[in-house]
Amino acid sequence: MNKILLFLITLFIGGSLSAQNNDNNTNNNILQDTVKVLTKKDKQEAEKKYNEGVISFQSNQYDEAIRKFNEALKIKAKFPEAFYNRASAKFKKGDFLGAIQDYNYAITLKPIAKYYLARGIARYQYKEYAGALSDFDQVIKKDKGNYAAEAYYYKGCVYFEKKEYEQALQEYSKAITIDKQYAFAYHDRGSTYRMLKEYQKALADYRKAIQINPKMAIAFNNMGSVKKLLKDYQGAIIDYSSAINLDSNNAIAYNNRATVYKELKDYDKAMYDFSKAISIKPSYAIAYSNRANLRFQNKDYNNALKDYNKAIELDNNYGFAFLNRGICKEMMRDSKGACKDWAKANALGVKIAADYLNTQCK
Repeated sequence: MNKILLFLITLFIGGSLSAQNNDNNTNNNILQDTVKVLTKKDKQEAEKKYNEGVISFQSNQYDEAIRKFNEALKIKAKFPEAFYNRASAKFKKGDFLGAIQDYNYAITLKPIAKYYLARGIARYQYKEYAGALSDFDQVIKKDKGNYAAEAYYYKGCVYFEKKEYEQALQEYSKAITIDKQYAFAYHDRGSTYRMLKEYQKALADYRKAIQINPKMAIAFNNMGSVKKLLKDYQGAIIDYSSAINLDSNNAIAYNNRATVYKELKDYDKAMYDFSKAISIKPSYAIAYSNRANLRFQNKDYNNALKDYNKAIELDNNYGFAFLNRGICKEMMRDSKGACKDWAKANALGVKIAADYLNTQCK
């Protein structure tokens, strides 16, 4: 979902680690007994490298942090905190599989709730949902406080991704029971109610999230989307505008507000917002397609075609962009190109494309 994981990392003070028998092979043999005993100097050097890694991590220098944690682990192989924080740096780089592997080592050495939670989140990001749920259950067994609230929240995220919305609601509600100020749990429960078309409950949860965190732009954006579904267009514009005021680079809110302006036939404002969304996020295929639809509606077929082309270039599986480009090509007397696009849209599961194929491409 939408919550950003913040990893908790701590500095070690010299001499704080207990002496252990250790192996210098960091990744492959950390559980093997060896004859090497760390000296006081070894421990201090490992702690020094570890602390340098933490400082690099906190400065968002993740490659340098990983290098420092590697150096610490070469000296002290059974160093769960170093594995945990190296995993956290890999997570920040988007290397979820590498993070999972390091969390495995950390948990083997020190099976605490925080480590299970972190591995569960990495597994969730890696779409290893069964493993993620297992880890979150371990957190709940080991901790009844904030870690448990996080675990219930992420269980909700897993079930949401699996489209098991009723189960997701239960998990988000459990998180809220533990932590009544958990803004993201309210927000994501609201999104779940939205998927179930329980729009008033969705609005209530978005409002609660905003009450807890008035700067939560995504909650304003999603509240606007529910209001649009309820045809409360002025309310939707107010909410999308609030999201934009909080985050001037919120391409999604600009795109969404544009769709409302289009509904209200305020085409100049719609065009401005679609173009603004694209300028903020040039890879935003949906915004290109939406702007193309507006241009097509205004009979600006040449520029509409350019936007459909760009949307498809960015997302070659965008079925509705193929469908609408086909309609645009038909208006431009390119029947062969139109039929080709409708065939592609049909292959991508756009059911209405079959009607165009049957009526226009015989």
